[in-house]
Amino acid sequence: MTYFTDQVKVQQVNQAVRRTPKAHVTIKYLEREFADLFVNGLRGLTPDGAEDPTFRGWELARNGAVGELALATGLRMQEFSNLLVHEIPALPPQRTELPIPFPVPEGVTKGRKFRTTWISYDALAAVHRYIELDRAMAVEGSSWRPAEKQGGALVVSEADARGGRIDGDKVAWPSIRPAERRRLVSAGGGSLLLAVRSDGGPFTAWNTVFERTSARIKKRFEPRFPHVWPHRLRHTFAIQTIERLVSGYYVEVAKTELATRGDDALALYLTKADPLMVLRDLLGHSSVMTTEAYLRRLDMTRVYRDAYERATAEVGQAADAAADREAADEFTDDEEEL
Repeated sequence: MTYFTDQVKVQQVNQAVRRTPKAHVTIKYLEREFADLFVNGLRGLTPDGAEDPTFRGWELARNGAVGELALATGLRMQEFSNLLVHEIPALPPQRTELPIPFPVPEGVTKGRKFRTTWISYDALAAVHRYIELDRAMAVEGSSWRPAEKQGGALVVSEADARGGRIDGDKVAWPSIRPAERRRLVSAGGGSLLLAVRSDGGPFTAWNTVFERTSARIKKRFEPRFPHVWPHRLRHTFAIQTIERLVSGYYVEVAKTELATRGDDALALYLTKADPLMVLRDLLGHSSVMTTEAYLRRLDMTRVYRDAYERATAEVGQAADAAADREAADEFTDDEEEL
């Protein structure tokens, strides 16, 4: 009902579709043990990492590698679903605790904005194992071709990390949008997407994979396990990253890296940048204010409380040690006077 001075206007409103915004609603993420449980579930493993003899799933190496990639990079589903195999960063020759830069091409990002996130060494190693073994077998000699109604095949030759030739024309990967990426076919057979089916065709049905994995974990192992959709992994990445940034974990890792190598740009960045700015860059937010508003809907109270408790515990231990030394000195003085 709307009032205009002496007039009253009555409007019919469908209350069934009206929603009241709830600013206090907390974004759901996976606690660390649940995140590990989810990755094990994608791989067909039990909670302790052993093979589950009752599970009869398919493409377990692919599902586990891509699920772990999503958790370790914070990529949106559109982004990790449409990555090309040639866009995966090289694996460093030696294991490192410092995250590895992971460029996200503007062809798949929201708003077509290039950004660089990062990935852990272990997650990247899992992706490379999938590429070198299961994926290689799936695409070898594959006769898969996209349907004509989708536009037909775009056959790629001379592919490398930067781009390739499509019908003879040199094309950079970042310029290719998702619909065209799903039509790319390697000259040797199979889709160029990172994730492929057993016939070498592109695989993008991650909502279904995550839903079925969540349901299986809840039924067999953990009744409290929540429904997991792809964006929930992005929220999990955000909370785990800010936890480590606030606690100083990444700063200490970066200092160690600089002490041993001395020229790592990411390590230097981590020692200088504010945690909110780091997370803003990783998530691809347009401003720190967006990141702050996003974090207000995460469990930031716990993050800062835990960091405070760790800091005060360290200070308390140091204070206790100092008090013990001072008290011991009192008795030393007694001995010297004898």
